[in-house]
Amino acid sequence: MQDLNDILFFTAVVEHNGFSAAARALNRPKSSISRHVDRLEARLGVRLLERSTRRVRLTEVGGEYYARCRAVLADLEGADRDVALHRSDPVGIVRVTCPPGIARQAMGRIIPGFLARYPEVRVQLKATNQVIDLIHDKIDVAIRARSQLRDESLTMRKLGISRLIFVASPCFVVAHPIPSDPAELGTLPFLSFMEETERPSWTMRGPEGVSRTIAFDPILWTSEFDVLVEAACAGTGIALLPAELVEHPIAEARLARVLPDWHSEDVTVHLVFPTARGLRPAVRVFIDYVVANFGPCAAGS
Repeated sequence: MQDLNDILFFTAVVEHNGFSAAARALNRPKSSISRHVDRLEARLGVRLLERSTRRVRLTEVGGEYYARCRAVLADLEGADRDVALHRSDPVGIVRVTCPPGIARQAMGRIIPGFLARYPEVRVQLKATNQVIDLIHDKIDVAIRARSQLRDESLTMRKLGISRLIFVASPCFVVAHPIPSDPAELGTLPFLSFMEETERPSWTMRGPEGVSRTIAFDPILWTSEFDVLVEAACAGTGIALLPAELVEHPIAEARLARVLPDWHSEDVTVHLVFPTARGLRPAVRVFIDYVVANFGPCAAGS
């Protein structure tokens, strides 16, 4: 196997115009420098240096070989600088995934400020309700919303708690008598943010901590929360949405709570990333910035 020290010592001899000077510069015995250069010439089967008692001179092939060696060492030195830079300063791409609702309601507010603070960092954001494999898909950070945290071999940072509530337009409530039993809501037109077309179900909590699991047959599926809000405001159906997302439409009387004593289980919104050790500075500062600036959250999937 090739020893890079052979190349290093050969280039040092050339650049310091002799074995003695190279030995002093590298703080190595002259005999060690000579031995490495001899071994390099023996492996290549050519003479790289012409030696005399007064000077050392490159042969023609030695000059060509030195130029290639210098380029290789320059690349290695550049790689070392790049690694050192990544260890010290926030630079490079941070790849992030989160539910569409969080992307629109929170990340659209947070990311511009983050990029302004860290101009050498770039962010790639993928908005999806699908659970992404961080390792396989080379994702640095995921933001997830779960009523029950899964047993994941990932590091987590909690961002907040959200609850889902039933809402519909006032005209929908007038046209469709609302049953007192939440299980009967499944007979009414329902709007779902779940991307899957299978029948969704949610565990809801009511007065005195009563728990009920309710299934629905949606007439509209979309991960775009704005579409669901507007469809609910238009009287299309009942929607189960994050409370903070519908705060303004309720205040404007465009929406009204349906069965106000009922809400979902607490949904924990959290950051997950593969490991807390060895994080690139860009990823570390992104995580810290999101934790500090997340605020009220809109839960997705």
